[in-house]
Amino acid sequence: MLLNVLKYVPSRPNVSTIDPTYSDWVVVANGLLRKCRLDLRLTTLADCHGKVFIALYETILGEKVPDFIAEPKSQEDDVHNVQSVIDSLALDYLQISLSHITGENIVRGDKESIKNLLEIFDGLLEYLNEEISEELQNGELNEDLREVFGPTVGQDELRSPEQEVVAMLERASLSSSEW
Repeated sequence: MLLNVLKYVPSRPNVSTIDPTYSDWVVVANGLLRKCRLDLRLTTLADCHGKVFIALYETILGEKVPDFIAEPKSQEDDVHNVQSVIDSLALDYLQISLSHITGENIVRGDKESIKNLLEIFDGLLEYLNEEISEELQNGELNEDLREVFGPTVGQDELRSPEQEVVAMLERASLSSSEW
């Protein structure tokens, strides 16, 4: 479905050779959280734990994580939830292998895995924003998006594509779980 999303993943310098703390990716993560209207802010990449990725998944895609354990009682449950996010992205949306990213590595705080998953979400959000903007400019909003985000405004309340995307993300974040 979203196979073309990878062409929207921004080309970034290899931050591991430039900045061993991966601070550029903290900026990317906080940008994603801000765009998704999630009330979370990270100070280090280690702050980007499983709940952050679950919140990004549910907000950006407008659906619950498949096979989600609502009240994780162990680290294994946390790994399971993050792996469910990764598996769903790989199988349901991107149709590519994400075997280089594992829930276990994310939960352990592996910076390279966190960076890779952030890069996927960054590209996914950019791709979906462009798709929504194009459809809005063409005067047609895909029925799937209407189901996820609700009805758009009437003709008497026209908004710019950017305003509409923000409104849709707000509606989606209101329906997602609070972290």
